Amino acid sequence: MTKRNAPLYLVDGSIKIYAPTAISGKGSYFRIVYPTPYGSKDTTAKSEQSAKVLAGQIARRLKREGGDRFQLSGNEFIDAYLNPITREVSGRSWGLKHAYAQKSLLNLYVRPVIGELNCSEINNAVIKKIIKSAKTVSIGEHLSSSLHGLINWGHLENWTPERPEELLKGLTNTVNQIKGLKKSVESGENHLFINSNEIPSHSDVDKLAKAAAEVSGIWWYELLFNLAAYSGMRLGEIIDLDITQINSESKTIRIENQCLEVSGKKSRTTPKLNKARTTVYPTKTPEGYPLATQVKRRITELNKLAVSPILLDGTSRRLMFHDRKGSWISQSSFATRIRRPAQVIAGWPIDNGKFQWTFHSLRHVFCSYYLGDLNQSAKNVAIAAGHSDVFTTLSMYVGASRDAIEQLSAAN
Repeated sequence: MTKRNAPLYLVDGSIKIYAPTAISGKGSYFRIVYPTPYGSKDTTAKSEQSAKVLAGQIARRLKREGGDRFQLSGNEFIDAYLNPITREVSGRSWGLKHAYAQKSLLNLYVRPVIGELNCSEINNAVIKKIIKSAKTVSIGEHLSSSLHGLINWGHLENWTPERPEELLKGLTNTVNQIKGLKKSVESGENHLFINSNEIPSHSDVDKLAKAAAEVSGIWWYELLFNLAAYSGMRLGEIIDLDITQINSESKTIRIENQCLEVSGKKSRTTPKLNKARTTVYPTKTPEGYPLATQVKRRITELNKLAVSPILLDGTSRRLMFHDRKGSWISQSSFATRIRRPAQVIAGWPIDNGKFQWTFHSLRHVFCSYYLGDLNQSAKNVAIAAGHSDVFTTLSMYVGASRDAIEQLSAAN
């Protein structure tokens, strides 16, 4: 056996592999010596090949732990971002639904493009190539948002040496080029602003609600759509709504949980942004639907049940809107069997084969109704809607352009 004088191999300039010095015993192993902030450490391997593999793994770990992560692969970058333990060091925690969406987007669109690249090779052209691989504008927009999160986090954690603003430059135009059309934005507004043509009218809501009852043959589907539109509840929240959350005298609803559905699996979680809140609903909708009366009618029906149904999470509750077993409605089944057929009957607009308005559009109805029709304060609407802050509400529904034009007009 050779004496352990010089390393047999040098990996990454600092990790040394020494040959065995004996036929048996401790000296019969290959020895790997590597640096740490607290001095050198060593480990062993039985064969030359396993020593090389182990040295490579140590090299990558040292880079991940140090400031040289940009020398690692895009696959390792994505893996670190999707791992909540490493991501939450300088990033935020994700809900189950958001985590599933990010994993799907990154694995389907991002990994094939940057996975085999060295992170230092990721540039603006590569990022735009990812966006261009999207099949629809909607996917492109979601990819753009996902890439903003990935690149900004990656820069903080030394995965990408180039500044995020350089890497992400021009992504909006790239998204618009997917269909060859540029989407106009209102002058003076930020990206959150919702144009009035993006919000269903009260008549549109009324038609949809009636069509839902017609399609399903169940009267309370009309109630479901009207309650969603004029209480601002999200789909997951209204699916989890039970009679104990409703005060029919004050016409208020307490929201502390939602039904989250990811890949067909349902669970009960906190609402979006982890914000519990109380919202309201009117006595009648603008189209005259007796909302308060119908809420009481539904509560009376449920109070007549001999026992409360057992839900998938083991809780015993009386849901306002439930499946045949009294448990949570399936969101995918609801969309296929009820919402989309009702939208067709109600004549909701379609563009490029997709409905321009979705169930989430009913939240826009709630906010615009209380802000515009009833002249309520943005602060109060933000609280009832569960927005992150009042700025979000103002940016989405009030905007700056209308006031600007009114002031210019008054000056003439």
